[in-house]
Amino acid sequence: MLKNFLVLLLLGFIVFGCKSENDKLTDLEIGRNYYPLKKGNYWIYDVTETTVRNNIYDSVKYQVRETVDTVYRNLENEDTYHIIRARRQNASAAWLNDSVFTANKSGTNVRLTHNNYKVVKLIFPVMEGKGWDANAFNTLEENQYYLRDIGQAYALRDTTYSNTLTVVQGEPNEVTLDDRYEIYAYGIGLVHKRFIVYEYFQNQGIIDNTRVTKGTRKEMSLISYHIKP
Repeated sequence: MLKNFLVLLLLGFIVFGCKSENDKLTDLEIGRNYYPLKKGNYWIYDVTETTVRNNIYDSVKYQVRETVDTVYRNLENEDTYHIIRARRQNASAAWLNDSVFTANKSGTNVRLTHNNYKVVKLIFPVMEGKGWDANAFNTLEENQYYLRDIGQAYALRDTTYSNTLTVVQGEPNEVTLDDRYEIYAYGIGLVHKRFIVYEYFQNQGIIDNTRVTKGTRKEMSLISYHIKP
């Protein structure tokens, strides 16, 4: 509770201190439309997920659809977007609801809540190298995200998105491969996600990065979407 109070207090100072500065910025410079939220919006992704145990890799492929189902006001009088995540084995299979989460977007950030854990996914205004603690609103240990490649084009399959940014979520070290990032396209939202966390084999302090003791790899790539104007 104290952590959440201090975070809210800090964000209040940030909003007050930056208000006049933000008033001078364009919508593009603030960047809120990198995460468009309206009832009826949806995104469909191809997903490849791999688990590793003792250097044995097991992969599955499927599709995920995320749909903004309803919008309501929370106790803080914020618009809260109820999002349904559905899953199917392939394009010929029926969608089955998999889970739900909620999103809140303010003038300074986007927060996603799933299984009672709230994570700060994005902050505004967007600035190269700008960082934040994604776990500021939960009890987990600090997890620093930062922005890079703002405004850059990004090619994915046969589509080039002209204006994107990357949220870097992990950094590798000698013991663990932590390669996590998300790429958002302006006016569209998340177009590509990579999540790779591998723990390398160790023997008497010697690390063998050709052998993975355990780990997970997930790649999500946007294949279709609908965004309301």
